[in-house]
Amino acid sequence: MKDDRGVSVRLAAAPRRVVSLAPNLTEIVFLLGQEEKLVGVTRYCNYPPRAATLPRIGGIVDPDVERIVAADPDLLLCTTDGNPKERVKILEEMGIPCFAVGPQNLEAIFETIERVGALLGVPEKGRKEAGALRVRADRVSRVQRAPSPRVLFVVSTSPIIAAGNGTFLDELVRTTGGRNAAGGFAGRYPRLSVEDLLVVGPDIILVAAMAGVEEFSPSVSRWSEIPAFRNGDVVTLDGDLVTRPGPRMVTALEKVAEVLSAWRTRHPDVPARTKGETR
Repeated sequence: MKDDRGVSVRLAAAPRRVVSLAPNLTEIVFLLGQEEKLVGVTRYCNYPPRAATLPRIGGIVDPDVERIVAADPDLLLCTTDGNPKERVKILEEMGIPCFAVGPQNLEAIFETIERVGALLGVPEKGRKEAGALRVRADRVSRVQRAPSPRVLFVVSTSPIIAAGNGTFLDELVRTTGGRNAAGGFAGRYPRLSVEDLLVVGPDIILVAAMAGVEEFSPSVSRWSEIPAFRNGDVVTLDGDLVTRPGPRMVTALEKVAEVLSAWRTRHPDVPARTKGETR
């Protein structure tokens, strides 16, 4: 099977010992009911709770090659976005099959679940779980919604960094009927000033709660000029939930839909604004 690097990974049989180099991949293995095969995960793998009890082989950007080799895996699951290519190459040269993925949207997550299921010897389970997630995501996307609030999805509050076009968080906003307030800025994760926020005037601000990014600076006096702050529509969401491209991204989609639905209930007649809007 070809991975997202275009590398063909060949296995003589379903692997019995697996190392995961990313939390989203660990979650996929658990979803497939294959967690007994995990002999190593990163220090960031904390869901499901049992994942936190598994042997640690380092981090995402600094996996320990010696620990991985000592775990004697017959398959290494890694990511194209965070794991260092040179260390993955070393492990491949040592004869460890490495399957690298880097899903960039919801459908790619579902396909990744199916592919990992096939690699682990449970293709039907992979198709079943991916299919169930597709149904849930489709249920959210089919709901007719109006009005369409301008939503700023923030991954850092100091400095202010928001999710732009082409990101998972952008997809969550658009799928739930919102308009990405950062969509008009260049880059996937643009850094914004207070003046930028005043210009785009988000109706809702979603904060991916991670260490150090939960609170906006209290010294800024102009926050009240922004609708989201003025109306109490700054909502904190679990950072792990909304940033990991794994099975729980559908749960993140449902939670964003709940936030936007609650906003629409409170603001049923807000007119669509076009200043600086991207479509």
